[in-house]
Amino acid sequence: MVVHFKFLLLHFTAFFKKPNQPDYFSLTIRQKLIDVGCYYLVIQFGICAILLWYPVEIAEKLGFYNKLEEINSNFSVPMIVFSAVVMAPVIEEGIFRLFLGFHRHKTYFNWLYYVSSVLFGWIHFFNYQFDESHYFFFPFITMTQTFSGLMLGYIRIMYGFWYGVLLHALFNCAAIALSFALGYDL
Repeated sequence: MVVHFKFLLLHFTAFFKKPNQPDYFSLTIRQKLIDVGCYYLVIQFGICAILLWYPVEIAEKLGFYNKLEEINSNFSVPMIVFSAVVMAPVIEEGIFRLFLGFHRHKTYFNWLYYVSSVLFGWIHFFNYQFDESHYFFFPFITMTQTFSGLMLGYIRIMYGFWYGVLLHALFNCAAIALSFALGYDL
């Protein structure tokens, strides 16, 4: 289990460095579901929620910028869950990653991969009610989503479009559950 986890993490890292030259491997549907639903979810959530989001929270507490407030805070919990776990994964994966599969063998693919990941991250800046104190920090504030874009782009190419949607949905579900468990207002 640990060996497979390490293999997947190293494979993602190699893809990130050279997305034009992926080392494809064939897997059963069951193994893809296990990889995406367990291993990559842990990798993505661990890196995003622990390594990347805490510096954003610390910078906010240190007063580098004003408090971040989610725009959808007035929505009902069922609406937030439905939009984050069902609608957003399908729509965002369709916009930001569906086309990657059609260009994966082109010489410019690496640029599409990186640009789509950055745009995916930066578009999430509009999830917040922002003011002028946030403008300088928006790449920092959205680094969690940008990393997610890199991971989801990898999953799109190596596993397929619907596996990216699955990981996106599971990640959003885990984030909502963690927010609820920590007492954040949904």
